[in-house]
Amino acid sequence: MPDVRTAPPSGPTGAKAMNGLWNSRYFEMTARSNGQAYRIFVGGPAAPFLGGQEAGRRLPVIYVLDGKLNFAMVHAQVEILSAMGQLPPAYVVGIAYAGDESFFEKDGFLRQGDLTPNAGGRLEADMKAMNRAQGVTHGGGAAFLAFLQQELRPQLEDAFPIAGDDATLLGNSLGGLFPSWVLLHRPELFQRYVIVSPSWWWNDYEIWKWEANYAACHHDLKAKAFFTFGGLETADRHRDIAVRAATLSDGEAKAALQRTIAISDERGWMRGAELIAPFAEKLASRRYPGLDMTALVLPEETHESIPAVGFSRGLRAVFGAWKPGGQRAA
Repeated sequence: MPDVRTAPPSGPTGAKAMNGLWNSRYFEMTARSNGQAYRIFVGGPAAPFLGGQEAGRRLPVIYVLDGKLNFAMVHAQVEILSAMGQLPPAYVVGIAYAGDESFFEKDGFLRQGDLTPNAGGRLEADMKAMNRAQGVTHGGGAAFLAFLQQELRPQLEDAFPIAGDDATLLGNSLGGLFPSWVLLHRPELFQRYVIVSPSWWWNDYEIWKWEANYAACHHDLKAKAFFTFGGLETADRHRDIAVRAATLSDGEAKAALQRTIAISDERGWMRGAELIAPFAEKLASRRYPGLDMTALVLPEETHESIPAVGFSRGLRAVFGAWKPGGQRAA
């Protein structure tokens, strides 16, 4: 096995180096499970800080959803935190969609299929209109998970010194919904979960059914999990944002927003920060011996501002460097 301090593996055939990012490269592959073409970013550990203890052994891996938006940020966080001993050296893998388009040009639409496990309930059609994603079919989560587990992970573990039994799944928004679904259906597939601002409103808050169904069939949930929302992610705040967006929109997007406002005024607005305490209390009540859970609301953060602080806090929590109150985890 190569010495990761001096000779970083080049990765799969055709992988291209990324200028300006330490020990990083990307390659593209088409999934057999769903026919989708993906761009995969791989950031290696901070090699200058790897001591003899790490050399020659397989390292943890952190899988980052919405790679074109989040990979560089998380890779930088892992570099500095591992250099200062707050995280172990680790590989960071970002999953995005093939092509040079930005997240907002393509990935922001396609992700809505991969990161949802089923149809989205009564607001699904309006959400598609608001997000200009009418051509996207929701419910591709199972096929996307098959791609991650059966195609991507084996290839990466063959190409890099990555530990197959120390994998973290990280994401926000719909990228937080997907790992929530995995955690409550196939928790053994990953050892750590960093779940930031998850779209738990999906399909009329089906997250509660997932939790109840899992508890009915299992006596343990072996995972280190971190959950957070921003303090400004509340039902009242979501209404304010939608009303403002409607005044700035036109055409079908404006009509969809107006329908959503009317429906949500009648049936209730999407909740976020309000869900952390009851969800954490429910999981704690199950007394799963293998669950190490951290759940909190981060004050003054919005849905858009929380990823950076949420990912950093979450990684430190699931790797045992930090717990609420500032103490180091046991």
